[in-house]
Amino acid sequence: MTTDVPRVKDSATVFDASETMNRTRSTGVAVVNEDNKVVGLITERRLLTDFLPLNKSPGDVKVSQVMGPFYRISPDASTREAARKVLANDITRLGVFDGDKFLGWVSLSDLTREFGKRRLVKLLRLHEEPEEPEFLCPNCRDAFMKKVTNDEGEVLRWTCPNCKYSL
Repeated sequence: MTTDVPRVKDSATVFDASETMNRTRSTGVAVVNEDNKVVGLITERRLLTDFLPLNKSPGDVKVSQVMGPFYRISPDASTREAARKVLANDITRLGVFDGDKFLGWVSLSDLTREFGKRRLVKLLRLHEEPEEPEFLCPNCRDAFMKKVTNDEGEVLRWTCPNCKYSL
């Protein structure tokens, strides 16, 4: 886990986030609100997929407009569980949270070092049921979305227990 995670305010611009990433030699930054609570994530991948298509100047777009949700994992989770979550959700890093407190992140690079490429590829090929994703509500960014299912276990929607926003 990386604990010295670069951060930017949600009011910062994409230019500011890019400067922070360059200065810290990081491929991502945690996004925090005015209370310094982590509310999202910006990565190089997100800049390519969400910012570039806007065709705007990086100084004109706020980080909050293009940040993504932070998938979470417990500090007690195993590296195998972390690898499964990263791979199942096609993400590059997981936020390590103790309750609502952000402790750091585990990146795909961290896991590759831990497992080695061959073992990570083998894990990719396993046909296990993906674990339930946990991500911040894109509306209020104060709670993690909860899955709502029918009697057969099919996912009907995701709902925020805080603001009742649904996906």
